[in-house]
Parts: sequence; C-alpha cells; structure tokens
Amino acid sequence: MTERELELGGLRAIAVGDETAPLAVVVLHGRQMAAADLAPFARSLGVPAYFVFPDGPLPAEPRGRTWWPVDSEARIRRLASGPMELSAMDPEGRAEARALLDALCKQLARPIVLVGFSQGGMLAMDHVLHGGTRPAALALLSSTRIAIGDWQPRAHALADLPVLVAHGHADMELAFVAGELLRDFAIAGGARVTWLPFEGGHEIPLVVWRALRTQLRQLLQVT
Repeated sequence: MTERELELGGLRAIAVGDETAPLAVVVLHGRQMAAADLAPFARSLGVPAYFVFPDGPLPAEPRGRTWWPVDSEARIRRLASGPMELSAMDPEGRAEARALLDALCKQLARPIVLVGFSQGGMLAMDHVLHGGTRPAALALLSSTRIAIGDWQPRAHALADLPVLVAHGHADMELAFVAGELLRDFAIAGGARVTWLPFEGGHEIPLVVWRALRTQLRQLLQVT
C-alpha cells in the first residue's frame, strides 16, 4: 500500500492506500499521539480502503498532538481519584476541531468511516451529533461522552448508524463505565451498536482491530 503525507481540510495527514478507493477510513488519534502512531495499522487491516490519519491541530506536552487544549494539571487531579468519566466536561476548542474534521471529510468526497481512539473518539461523536458529514459507520475506541448537556438533545443524529464501541475493563485513563455509558448513549440514539469489552487497558488490542476489520469488510462487501 502506498503512503504519503498531505494536507486535507487544513490538517496535516498521512494517507495510506489507493486514493481512488470507494471508501475512506479517517482515523483520529488520542491526546499526546500523532498520525504516525496509528498509520501502520492500515496495512494490517488488509481491506481495500483509502486510510487517512490526520494530526490534531495543536501540540501536546510532552509529545504528540491534541484536538483541543487540555489542562494537564486538572487532568492529573482528576486521575488521582481514579479513571475518568468526562460527560460533564465541555472542552474549549471542540467547535474548531469539528470544523477542521468536517472540512477534511468533505474534501474526501466519498463514503467515510470515522474511527476515533480516546480523545479522537470524543471528536468523532461530537462531529456526527453536530451534523457533520455523516459517516457510513463510526468506531469509538476507549473513549467517553463529553458535553452531555449539548449531546443529549442531538442523539437522534445516530439513528440507524452502525457504531462499534470498544473499551478495556482495566482502562486506567477512562473508566470502563465511561465506555458503557457511551454504548448506552449510542443505543438510546437509535444506533446499531456493536459492543466490544476487552480484557486490557487504554489501548487498541488485536481483538479491537479484528472487529474494525469486520466492520469495514461488511461495508465494502468483501470477504
């Protein structure tokens, strides 16, 4: 599979695969990560799609990128009480991140699957709920709800959308219950949810990539 760097919708990105493929898979990294961290997985999935891995617009400390500013000290204080459930958090900068993601999706001009890990999953769901380019499917990996007061009345946007929700029982960053609540939110909105709990932490293990590959193959109708 060919790999190249490019700019889409104002975001730097790594693209992997055939640019003319009928389906694009946009993979959003988590906080303190970068596109290059996840790009190698495009080859391992082995599906004939065009994979796009954008970098978040902001630098993060001590490494990587972020989709919106994060108060590191406040985050450390929250983690001192245990893994987080962030439904009350309404991060500054999420509207700007949504706009960048929507511009990228529009530029791809084909059906899209949105995949988001951790903070990337929060952005992916926020994008769908706010009427951004509707994906063919959504995959939320080790993520959580945010801005629930804003999200709740928009849940109908998920109606009939295939959604994969995966979360580790031993996630020490985002509590397992956060994944369960995200699952329940999607179900209540009318999404067709595949729930995948796994024995692990804040990560994307092989069992999750296999589930994502199955989702993509079903959309592409390949075996």
